[in-house]
Amino acid sequence: MPYLVRRPDLLPLLAGAGSVLYPFVVYFGLPYLPPGPLVALAVGLGALHLLRQRGGGLMPRWSILAIPSVLLALLVLRPVLAAQAYPPLVSLCLAATFAWSLSHPPTAIERLARLTIPDLPPDGVAYTRTVTKVWTVFFLANASIACVCAVWFPVAIWTLWTGLVSYLCIGLLIVGEVAVRRWRTQRAAP
Repeated sequence: MPYLVRRPDLLPLLAGAGSVLYPFVVYFGLPYLPPGPLVALAVGLGALHLLRQRGGGLMPRWSILAIPSVLLALLVLRPVLAAQAYPPLVSLCLAATFAWSLSHPPTAIERLARLTIPDLPPDGVAYTRTVTKVWTVFFLANASIACVCAVWFPVAIWTLWTGLVSYLCIGLLIVGEVAVRRWRTQRAAP
């Protein structure tokens, strides 16, 4: 039997890269394009995320379907705001997903933790519940700041927040959580 090499799935890469680059596309595109094509790009990114979820994933389909609905409604009411709405909508959907998982266990972070630790002990479950709460609050705050930037500040400030600062905050939160987890593990070791 010949050795088969599995091709990497490019869908997650395209969806992730598109979402990260989207604020810069809006920043550089708005002076030259009407908001409609930018919203179409955001809807396309939402479709990529929906296709990516076909095997199950963190965000439920309802939240991914809500994004294009809100974007299209905003396009009619406030076109430029519609072009800027994609990042805060993604954060709101993630916050809703994490919050929902708190009342319908296992929590989002527990599901992720069980990928590497299938027999997560009870204290690990409690810890993942706390981390899920932290991420829920973070995503709500991130969405709020992105909305404030979109409504009351120039596109450059919105781009700075949604395209750089929010990702730095995500990185800091991940590094902080890993540090706390290591500290807890070392403290619990005999």
